[in-house]
Amino acid sequence: MSFFMLILFLLTGPAQSDNQQPLSLSVEQAVEMAYQKNYSIQVLAQEIEGLKAQTKIDSAWPDTEIGVDVAGLNFSQTNPQPEKEISFGLTQILPYPGKLKLKSRAGQTLEEEARLNLERQKILLAAEVKKVYYRCQYLNRTLNTLEKNLELLEEIQKNATARYALSTVPFTDILRVRLETARTKNDLLEARREQTSALAELNFLLGREKDAPLYLTTSLEDRTETEQLPGLAEKKKVQSPNLQIARLRQARAEIMGQIADKNRLPDFSLGLFSPSKRWGAAGFSFGLSYPLFSRKRLTGEKELAVAEKQKALIESLAAERFYESRKNQAWNEVRQAEQQVRIFEESLLTDTETEIEKALNDYRLGRLDSLGLLDLFRNARLVKLEYFRALYLYQTSLADWEKAGEDYE
Repeated sequence: MSFFMLILFLLTGPAQSDNQQPLSLSVEQAVEMAYQKNYSIQVLAQEIEGLKAQTKIDSAWPDTEIGVDVAGLNFSQTNPQPEKEISFGLTQILPYPGKLKLKSRAGQTLEEEARLNLERQKILLAAEVKKVYYRCQYLNRTLNTLEKNLELLEEIQKNATARYALSTVPFTDILRVRLETARTKNDLLEARREQTSALAELNFLLGREKDAPLYLTTSLEDRTETEQLPGLAEKKKVQSPNLQIARLRQARAEIMGQIADKNRLPDFSLGLFSPSKRWGAAGFSFGLSYPLFSRKRLTGEKELAVAEKQKALIESLAAERFYESRKNQAWNEVRQAEQQVRIFEESLLTDTETEIEKALNDYRLGRLDSLGLLDLFRNARLVKLEYFRALYLYQTSLADWEKAGEDYE
């Protein structure tokens, strides 16, 4: 019996593991998951660590030189044999005070820029995740509507067939219903194909397997109070990673100018040595390195720093103008999308549902022919699908507003 149970377990085990339970996921949870598992975010996080290491390298003291001097070698056969002596010494290059500190500050600005770029990419990624998430929800609602419409068409077809058997309607009524049914099935196939593609894209953004099932819990109808957006706009501008990066580049250009000035000043070297025959007679050496014949290099460094500073200033002004323009444009799109949703909710949806219920009742009682019913049916379906599309466009316009201005390159 135990052997039989073992075989049964081996046979049934893999089948149970293949049945994955769908992961319930709100839009906020989807964004957090993308932050943790998206490959581009992980790469940018490692870039910060690499720049931290590079700052340590650039601001480190030069290597200490260990040397051996040999004196007293006789290269002439005519001279008497001189006394040979060996000296051991250490030599350390001492950069001019302030040089290493400036290099460290320049490296720290690169680290901060990488951190801000990570925050910027998170904003862009969050907007992309939300847009794909709500596209999946839009397609889900579209599929549900089409499936319900298909059931309704089947009911209409049964009624038309029964009335045709009683010779109360022509056969063309049945053909019209069949044609509408075929059209709806085609729409269903297209919607399912788009849904599969959207889910695969969402799973990719989340760093999950493309066929892993998902259950999306945030409804397409969940809406943000748009009255709060103008007040948030100024706060978002202050916190904008893109604008902070532009200002940070100005600061780094200023530091590079200071480094260019420091490079005109000499570095020093200090050495300690001890002769082999007189251990107590230690000595030292002191020297300096001066860029006496490096005028072209020094001039180039200074001109480069000035050019970078002007470039950073222009980029900062351009980034701020772009931010303002994109934010205003996105805000207008949000208001237009919200107005479109309200048109559906305040009149079109209610009027259409009332009209279709009345039409179905009239059709059953013979007061409405199939052509009139199908026209109303098409209009009702179109209103419902356009309402979901309006909701989807509203949600995507909100996502675009959140990232507006951060996509400046």
